[in-house]
Amino acid sequence: MPELPILAFASVAVFLGALVQGSLGVGLALVSAPVVQIAAPSLMPGSLLLVAAVLAALGAVREISHTDWHGVSWALAGRIPATAAASYVILVVSGPTLDLLSAGITLGVVSLLVFDPARLPRNRGTLFASGAVAGLIGTTSSIGGPFTALLYHQEPGPKIRGTLSVFFTAGTLLSLVSLTVVGRLPSRQLAFGALLLPAVVAGFALSGPVRRRVDGGGRMRAAVLALAVVAALVLIARGLVALHTG
Repeated sequence: MPELPILAFASVAVFLGALVQGSLGVGLALVSAPVVQIAAPSLMPGSLLLVAAVLAALGAVREISHTDWHGVSWALAGRIPATAAASYVILVVSGPTLDLLSAGITLGVVSLLVFDPARLPRNRGTLFASGAVAGLIGTTSSIGGPFTALLYHQEPGPKIRGTLSVFFTAGTLLSLVSLTVVGRLPSRQLAFGALLLPAVVAGFALSGPVRRRVDGGGRMRAAVLALAVVAALVLIARGLVALHTG
């Protein structure tokens, strides 16, 4: 594909992803990562990690007063070592294997929450584990958000968005630093990510009215669970396609 069509294609996907994440607190990578992966695989994951860092920072500024700092601290405690390990894990474990493994974990957790929400308590252990999974999968595939979001599925929208935004801001920056240290973050990935930033800002700006509609009547919980299932299906599809073509 020519360079301009790739940029236009990716910008639309990032705009929609920013609109979803600005409304729910998660969803940028789920919407945009598959598109960018297909259109320009050599620009992943660095371009979307940069985009995700900026979007998360915007969300944190907007709703930081609702942040669960206790939850963020324990999730980051899990994400830091997992992020450091992710850049090396991808060298010995194939991407498709990681995709299928993380999809299985996500679907298992969603099943528990649908039939018995109390089966997944939010405590230090589950927060640490969710941060570790998000660090591993987020660094290798850019889709790490649903794991932590599931722990907050019964909380009000502002708390979910504020907490996840702070977590994602710190987490994506850690992923970018980790990839830089091991030499797996080409400058062209960052340059392409910078070109996508106007679409991010536009999507985030339009998410204000949408988030007010999502917050009421239990719609936030349903949206988070549905988003997690879609994320798992995307990972399964991507993993199976990669195994078939490889």
